[in-house]
Amino acid sequence: MNTQRSLLLAITLWLPAAALPQQPTRLPTVGILSPGAPVACESGQRGLPTACYMVNELRVLGHVAGRNVTLEYRHAHGDYKRLPALAAELVALRPDVLYTNTTPGADAAAMATATIPIVVGPAGEPTLIRLAGNLARPVGNVTGQTLSVGASSEVGQKLLQLLKELAPRTARVAVVSNPGNPSSLAHFDMLGGAAGQLGITLLKVEARHLADLGQAFAAMTAGRADAIYMHDDAVLGSSEVRKSVSEWALSRRMPVVTSNSAFAADGALVTLGADHSAVARRAAFYVHRILGGAKPSDLPVERPTVFKLSLNLKTAKALGIVIPPSMRLRATEVIE
Repeated sequence: MNTQRSLLLAITLWLPAAALPQQPTRLPTVGILSPGAPVACESGQRGLPTACYMVNELRVLGHVAGRNVTLEYRHAHGDYKRLPALAAELVALRPDVLYTNTTPGADAAAMATATIPIVVGPAGEPTLIRLAGNLARPVGNVTGQTLSVGASSEVGQKLLQLLKELAPRTARVAVVSNPGNPSSLAHFDMLGGAAGQLGITLLKVEARHLADLGQAFAAMTAGRADAIYMHDDAVLGSSEVRKSVSEWALSRRMPVVTSNSAFAADGALVTLGADHSAVARRAAFYVHRILGGAKPSDLPVERPTVFKLSLNLKTAKALGIVIPPSMRLRATEVIE
């Protein structure tokens, strides 16, 4: 028996290292905390969830899932209350970096870890100020892209102005927001001053999920709304919500405006706001930098610089609205 053991030991020592069983190499891991449901992130498709643009840009930057990076997803399926538990699941996997794209997601990720780098793109500016500590040089483990408070307020006021310009008889606008998203809480008040100057009465309407739209539509009908303003929210910006709201509004000859540019292709009359696809691609670059060894403190929190004005001429025609040539010329995107 001792002779056999000695022989086996001699053979093991003689074998080259390549012939011995190798431990699989752990690929760098990116944890993705998504507020929505899983979708196929096909490049070139319009109206994708923000996380899809980030993942597709990561691929462009050379990070291919299963080849040289592992992507771990956790989806909240439209329920922001699930985000803290999902963030904790991702942190337990010890990823190299976490990515999320909502204010509730940023809070959930930061609550789950104070050491793993977190890239947010985008989230509300007050949240990133609180989590990063210093926008120019983050002092914690959070960085990314923000939607600035000033820009959000100005964009909202401009949307109401455009709505009034295109539909002068607009008097009562339903502002639809998700009460589960802290960034939506102050938005209604931000719009108040501009609405008053334009002779518009705002109606506060809340919806947390696709299933809440029936109740929201009933509230709009009861409030005699003649137009809809959709707050830019990840859940309320899902393709299912966009289509449902646009179809219902069109059937009642109500224009829809929003800062979410993805709404335009689904039937919103006017959208004006930050280009979320551009924000997400920039967030992917931050994830790329961190995978390469950078720290959040090396990556300043950025405000969006690309804004899109989109017009849907098909919707305008159905509503009997004529869009002036001057507005068409200013538009970034015109949907025929």
